Amino acid sequence: MPPSLDNAHELGHKVFMVVESIREFNRAVPFKPYEIQMASGQCYEVPHPDFVTISPKGSFVILFDANEHPYHLSSLLMERVSLLKGRRRRKTSKH
Repeated sequence: MPPSLDNAHELGHKVFMVVESIREFNRAVPFKPYEIQMASGQCYEVPHPDFVTISPKGSFVILFDANEHPYHLSSLLMERVSLLKGRRRRKTSKH
C-alpha cells in the first residue's frame, strides 16, 4: 500500500532507521558487505563504504557499482538494509 499522510510519522521513522542502519554498517570495524533492498524488490550490494554516500538530510543514497556507475536511491523507497552473510549477490537493477 502506498504511503499516505495518515502514516507519515511511521514512514519518517522507518526512513530514519534505514538511513541510520546504512551509516552504522559503513562505520563498522571490520566492515562487512551489505545490501540495500528497495520497495520494488531490487537489491543493491555495498561491497565497501567507499561505494556509498548519503545526502546531508538522508533523503537520498548514492551508490556506485564496480564501474563507478551511480545509482540514486530515494530513502523513501528503501525497505531494509541487511548483511550479505557471506553470499555474493548481484545487483538486480538495470539502467
